[in-house]
Amino acid sequence: MGTTPSAVTSSCASCQCEPSRKAPEMSLLKTSDPGSYPYAMQGQNGEEDWDDAYDPVGDIFEAQTVVKSFVKCLLNGLPVSLLSVHKSAAPCKVFVDRRLSTLELQRDGKADATRRKIPLEDIAEVVVGEFGGKDFDLWTDALSVTLVLVTGQGMGIRFTNEEDRDTFALCISMFVDGRRAEILQHAPVAR
Repeated sequence: MGTTPSAVTSSCASCQCEPSRKAPEMSLLKTSDPGSYPYAMQGQNGEEDWDDAYDPVGDIFEAQTVVKSFVKCLLNGLPVSLLSVHKSAAPCKVFVDRRLSTLELQRDGKADATRRKIPLEDIAEVVVGEFGGKDFDLWTDALSVTLVLVTGQGMGIRFTNEEDRDTFALCISMFVDGRRAEILQHAPVAR
C-alpha cells in the first residue's frame, strides 16, 4: 500500500505539466531569500516581478480622492435616468446634501422642478445590476442601481457607465452606514 520512490512522478496528474518546466509563480512576500520555493520571486519572463504599485496608503488616498470627487458631482447634481414600472426612464439629477444625510432626485430640464428628498437612513438596501429591480417591476439592467427603501418601495436608477454605477453604489452604501451610525450615536440611551 505504500508508495515506492519509482512510483512517484514529478508531474501533476491533473494538468500533465512537464516536470522540467518552471511554473510561472510569484510570491507576495518581499524577501531576498527565496527559501525552499526558488522560483517564487520570478514572474513568467524569468525576471523579478515585484509590483511596487501596491501601497495601502496610496490606495486609501486614491479611494478618498474618488469619493471626494464623486461627492462634488453629487452636490452639483449627477445626471441619471430614473426607471419606472412602465418600462421607461426619466432623465433626472441625483443630489446629496452637504451633511450627507439626504439623497435628492430632481427631473432634469426643469430648473423649478421639486426635488424628492430621501433620508439616507430610509435606504434599506443598495442593489447593483439587472436583478435588483425585478421585485419592483422596474426595468433594470447591468448599469442600474436599485435603492430599496424601508417603506418597501424600490427606486431604479440607471447610469451611463459601470464606473459611475459602482462608485454611486459604494458611496451611497457608505453614506447610509455613516448616517445610521450618526443617528445611533445621538440616540438617547435606554436604562
